[in-house]
Parts: sequence; C-alpha cells; structure tokens
Amino acid sequence: MSTDPLQTSFAFTSSHTLSHRIVLAPMTRMRASSTGIPHPQAAEYYSKRATPGGLLISEGIVVHPRGRGFPNTPGLYTEEQVQAWKPITKAVKKKGGVFFAQLWHVGRVSVPSQTGGYPPLAPTSEHLPGMHPLFGQENATEPYVDSQAMTEEDIRDMVEQFALAAKNAIRAGFDGVEIHGANGYILDSFIHSNINTRTDKYGGSLTNRLRFPLLVVDAVVSCIGANKTAIRLAPFHVLQETRDANRIETFTAYATELEKRNLAYVHMVEPRYDQFSLEGAFSAKRETVEISDVVEREEVSLWPFRKVLERTPVIGAGGYDASSARKAVEEGRVDLIAFGRHFTSNPDLVRRLFEGLSLTKYERKTFYTPSMEGYLGWETAGGDETMWLR
Repeated sequence: MSTDPLQTSFAFTSSHTLSHRIVLAPMTRMRASSTGIPHPQAAEYYSKRATPGGLLISEGIVVHPRGRGFPNTPGLYTEEQVQAWKPITKAVKKKGGVFFAQLWHVGRVSVPSQTGGYPPLAPTSEHLPGMHPLFGQENATEPYVDSQAMTEEDIRDMVEQFALAAKNAIRAGFDGVEIHGANGYILDSFIHSNINTRTDKYGGSLTNRLRFPLLVVDAVVSCIGANKTAIRLAPFHVLQETRDANRIETFTAYATELEKRNLAYVHMVEPRYDQFSLEGAFSAKRETVEISDVVEREEVSLWPFRKVLERTPVIGAGGYDASSARKAVEEGRVDLIAFGRHFTSNPDLVRRLFEGLSLTKYERKTFYTPSMEGYLGWETAGGDETMWLR
C-alpha cells in the first residue's frame, strides 16, 4: 500500500518535526472582547483542532490599536492580552500541537470606528472605494475614508509594533509567528504598484516597494529568530484593489528575498481561490486577474515561487480537498496544506481527511458572530482521537 502524502512527517524547524501535512489555517472568528482580549473558550476551540505534531495558525492578532479592522478581534500589544493567550497556547501544547500566531495590521482596510477614531494608515492617502464590512451580529458597514499616508517615522514605529507583538507572542506561549503580508493589508499594500505610488525610498521601484515589508520581517527575525518567523502572501489576491502591474515578477523577487532569510515557512494562497472563490470574508464580484507576462498555465500557480523557495517550507492554502491536497504535496508544489472553513465545523478534520470520512458542512452565518454558536459544539467522528496518530 502506498504511503499517504498527507500522513508523512515533515522536518518543520530545528525545534519541531510535524507528524502530518495538514495545517489549521488562520481564520478570523471575532470572539474577542472589545479591548482585544481573546475569549477564554478559545482554549477549547483551538485545542479541539490540535493533533500531536500538527501545526495550527491562530486567527489574525492585531499588533496595535490602529491596526484593527474589525470588531472583537484579539491583540498582542498589552500585558492583559499576553496573559489571556497563555491558557490558550497551553491547551494546544497539552495536545501536542505546534502553534504559530498570525500578526495582523490591516492598514487601509479599516475605518475610524475600528482605529479609535483615527484615519487608517496606508502608503498614500487614497482610500478604498465603497463600504467596509464590519460583519458581526448586525453585518454593519461603514464608508471608507481617506487614509493617513505613513511618514518614515510611522513606518519605523510600525516595524517596532510588529517586533513587540512577536516578542509578546513568544511570551504568551506561541511557538512562532506568521506575519500577515497578504490580502491588501498594510504590508501587501506597499507591494502593489497601483496602490503604492510613493516617491520616497518606500515607493516606486520594486526594491523600494519591498523595503518596508522586509524591514518588518528582519525586525521580527532579530527579536525571536528566523526559525520562529513566517509570513503569509497572496500573490493573486484580487480584492482591496491589489492589482500590481507584474505579479509574477514582483512576488518572485519577494520570494527570492524571503528565501535568503531561512524563515520557518512562507504561506501562500492558491490563485484558484483568490481569483474565483466566493467563499472569502470579502466575497464579492471578482475580476479575473490580467497577468501580462504569463505564457504558460503553470505560471498562474504557486510554481514560480516554489522554484525560488528551495529551502524554505511552503504552506499552500485555498480551495483544497483531500485529493488536491495529496497531489500538491506529492508533486512538491507545497510542503504543507492549510485548511480553513472545513476546520470550523470539523474539529477532527485531520482524522476525517486521513480516513475518508464525510465532512460536516460549515455555517457561514456564524463565522464572525460573537456568540459560541458555530464556534464550539461541533461533533467529532467518535472514538479515541489519538489512536489514529500513534
């Protein structure tokens, strides 16, 4: 019988070897307090999805009050928040899981009600069109307003905010951090040529547009070490006006720089999800991305970046099922596969995928609501949850 690629071990970092290739993807769930304190029952939520030697990535955790884009999202910028995360990380460790915190600053994808009355921070003052979804119980919206174009001092301050949040994450018991560098949020907005029209050393040329994100990566590495530092990218993201003029060239150069830094991993979203899925938090009318330099179908994939990331582990996310996940690992396109929505309603998703068991349908209406409905209480397939991993 051939070996299931998803059930093979993986030498993840110098400190951790993973027992399988399935990862809990970072998912906003909006159960924290208004001051960014994670809900105590997050300990049950995450530990139920932990497996011995399995990797979990937390929901986005805000690095500074002005980095918040949505209500009831947790933070890692106060001592109270750090202490509140400790029982959550402890619960995951008790199950044998490896836990990374996703560090999040939304930049211009926010509104004053979420930033303490301040305008969002961004590369320039230009704001997103239309209304910002606040989700939650009422599904409220709020109009976008002009952003505050970041000064060089603002940039230095934000680098320090990410670094402090990384140190706080380690103090809170996380094994490492994943910097959120995707989806049009602050770091991603500096990358895209159509958004970042600055004329100083942080805009214009590709080298300049990469400067700020790489400063953040380097600051975090300096604080907690490369083997505890990772980043998430979405080269083909089509919302939040992320329309770089040459995505393949831009993100290949980005990946080349990241490869030099010996990070724990680079987490990348598949183009099939970012271009065509109606399942994302900002599901709306999507435009097919025009990529002028694509001459072969292979290039509209993660392969151009995987070829650059020779030594750095790659996590793939977006639209996988068991079959496509196995194929992606087997052919070497990615090393690990992150699952999101199905994990919300199947806390024992790893087992179900391994054994070919049916999946419980998720409930989109409870993804971002403040109650425990849809957050806890999902049934497992039964049996000893550790037997199948021994």
